[in-house]
Amino acid sequence: MSRIHDVARRYASAESLMQQGVSIFAIGDPAGAQLNAAIRRALFVLGDERIEAWNGVLQAANALRWRRMTQPEPREFQTQQPLVDAILRQAQQLKSLVNDGALLALIAEAAVVVSETDSPVGALLLESIQEVGPHKCVVVASKGAARAGLASWLDGVGATVVVPSELDTVGEAIEVSYVVAPPTFVPASVVTSPATPEITFVMPSWFGNRSMPPSSLGVHAEGQIVVRPVLHQIGDTAEPMDAVAGDAEIEDVYFPQPVWGTRASGDREPASDEVEAWKVLLAGDQGLWLDDGDRIRSLDPTQPEGARVGYEAVKGIVPGTYLVLREGETERGAMYDQAVIALGTRACGILATQARWKARLEERLARVGSRRAMAELDRLGVRSSGQVRAWADPRLIRPQRDADLALLLDWLGEPSQPTYGNAITLRRAVYKASADLRRELEAAVGRADLRTLERDGILHLDLPRQGLRGIFVARVLAKAPFTEIVSRQQVRVPFPDESAQWLD
Repeated sequence: MSRIHDVARRYASAESLMQQGVSIFAIGDPAGAQLNAAIRRALFVLGDERIEAWNGVLQAANALRWRRMTQPEPREFQTQQPLVDAILRQAQQLKSLVNDGALLALIAEAAVVVSETDSPVGALLLESIQEVGPHKCVVVASKGAARAGLASWLDGVGATVVVPSELDTVGEAIEVSYVVAPPTFVPASVVTSPATPEITFVMPSWFGNRSMPPSSLGVHAEGQIVVRPVLHQIGDTAEPMDAVAGDAEIEDVYFPQPVWGTRASGDREPASDEVEAWKVLLAGDQGLWLDDGDRIRSLDPTQPEGARVGYEAVKGIVPGTYLVLREGETERGAMYDQAVIALGTRACGILATQARWKARLEERLARVGSRRAMAELDRLGVRSSGQVRAWADPRLIRPQRDADLALLLDWLGEPSQPTYGNAITLRRAVYKASADLRRELEAAVGRADLRTLERDGILHLDLPRQGLRGIFVARVLAKAPFTEIVSRQQVRVPFPDESAQWLD
């Protein structure tokens, strides 16, 4: 299908939606409503001053509520029992620490009821698919994890499940999109640039916000697309007797999010063996400190075989990015070691000049501080001056731009040659080692089941070469909004972190 044809089809679909509106099936789900009411009651009673001990059970309960809303497959396809067990365990442990035992009991009881009942949302979704025909509709999941859960169930009936970014692949024969999430949790383009002439949101009635997401450009456009929601309430939509009013002032965020707290490092500058880094939470209960240095290896499962492994700029790391990592060590370190071996007898001289200019950089940073160093380099025209502290790392070979390297060496008073040429030679050797690894990674990814990666968010790769074991792919779940000062040795080395446990 040509791009022009696709645009014309989307305009036709948009015109259809403007005429008939977007359907919202708000389906009664008493078990989910009980859990929602228990969480909101706890948030309302405890308020903003609740003690930190509550965070664990509330995060787990919120994750269970989110899955109830976005993954309504029958129990035999569910993987939520560990989550329910964690809620019950944490509620039991918390009893002796808090005075609000009744709130804990409400949450625990509701979690058990959810685990023992199928969601009516799933039943109605299946009925709708069968009524239209599985080859005439597409199911749109909120995210990859939800898509994996829904697909494990709906593959058996022949229905296609996609995430919003994949709606471009929908064929002309598809008439209806069933979106399994409230409108507020999907991109506005699902409605404003529709792939199908009909869209139906399938959601539990206990989630009260049914407003359509506005287009960020629509307010500036002449004749913007305005879509009318058509609400259909189905089943037992009564709220529990003790439900907190929907307009009550409660800080209730349905999408599971981490608790970052505040920056602990203060306003001091990093020491010579330290660096500023963002904390990144990964699937598989892993964490990572990510510096503002070089790019990092990544994986794009949507690309064709042979083109999935690449690199991502550190600033481009967002939730949903897949990183290729190594247990207990950085990939940068492994590639550096491989490059040094490949250089043979030349390695000694190259490493000597590298050590010399990096030692001078450490001395200058200790004398003037990184902020002044960045300002001076910026005035000289070094574009990547913000990474000056990262360049002191022995295994971060040099600035990306040749011009930046030349200016940096001049600023340090380091003779251009042979240092400049040696740095380029070492980087080329690292690039070759990295290219060799990429080919091995592509082969390993080609052998792997990428559905496991989408479902679990983590996939261990089988690489036969000695010295490259323990490589895995993990999905980024969250990235801290601020940096912390950490030891340089901690950067880019994965570590266990249970705070990522219930993120989606």
